[in-house]
Amino acid sequence: MIQKRKSPVTIFIPISILSDVPSLLEKTVKVGQIARAASIFRVDAIAIYRDMAAANREDAFLIRDLLTYAETPQYLRRRIFPLSRNLKYAGLLPPLRTPHHPLESSKSTYREGFVLKSDGKSSLVDIGLRRPVECPSPLPVNRRVTLKAVGGSWLPSSKEEVPYYWGYDVMLEFKGLAQFLSSHPYDLVVGTSRLGSPLASVAADLRRALSEDNCIALLFGSPAEGLHEILGREGARIEDLADFIVNTAPDQGTATIRTEEAVMISLAALSSIESTQRPV
Repeated sequence: MIQKRKSPVTIFIPISILSDVPSLLEKTVKVGQIARAASIFRVDAIAIYRDMAAANREDAFLIRDLLTYAETPQYLRRRIFPLSRNLKYAGLLPPLRTPHHPLESSKSTYREGFVLKSDGKSSLVDIGLRRPVECPSPLPVNRRVTLKAVGGSWLPSSKEEVPYYWGYDVMLEFKGLAQFLSSHPYDLVVGTSRLGSPLASVAADLRRALSEDNCIALLFGSPAEGLHEILGREGARIEDLADFIVNTAPDQGTATIRTEEAVMISLAALSSIESTQRPV
């Protein structure tokens, strides 16, 4: 199985990423692309920030719901998510096929589950097998949990204990980007911008920073505005917040790059830099 990152990565996306698509169907597809990109490159968390005072709260909750739904194993979705308008087209979300989305036939040491019953001594948990399993520990009913197979039993575990990539968390706070960053400190902050340094020119310095097992924040702007404009309204400067400001597509052939495209491009570039070995 794919191991988790040594340096956890959080990507920051603005609420207005959906401002350029009118229909719920198109919005669902766009969010699905971000969920897929985040999973491919083992992103640990997706933070949704307010990029303008009049940010659409409905879109904010839609992004949160779709990202959370996509991250949840298929066998638990019907138990966790009630029918809602936000999930009307959730069937269009691409399957993530991450280690915590195993098939029923998969032999996995860890599984995500949903607690069906608990009597104070043991619990009955749906972990996507033919029948629910008994866990010899009291667990909160109607909650999602992580279990580990130990000697023929399924025991409580935690996402932090799992050595494999175990999906992303979703954070939604109606805060500006600068305030969001200040309340969640990161060791390394990387901003993406068409005004940033071409990736090749900072690759060596960025590789050194990435090799230090830092907690990383990767920032993205909106379809209409870059990080300079978004932060400027908060009275902040990207130069004061980010350790690197990088243009990950310096010779783009299109007038603009959509946020979901920027996420895929930038995560691929980051992964490439991380995996590149220095010549002997």
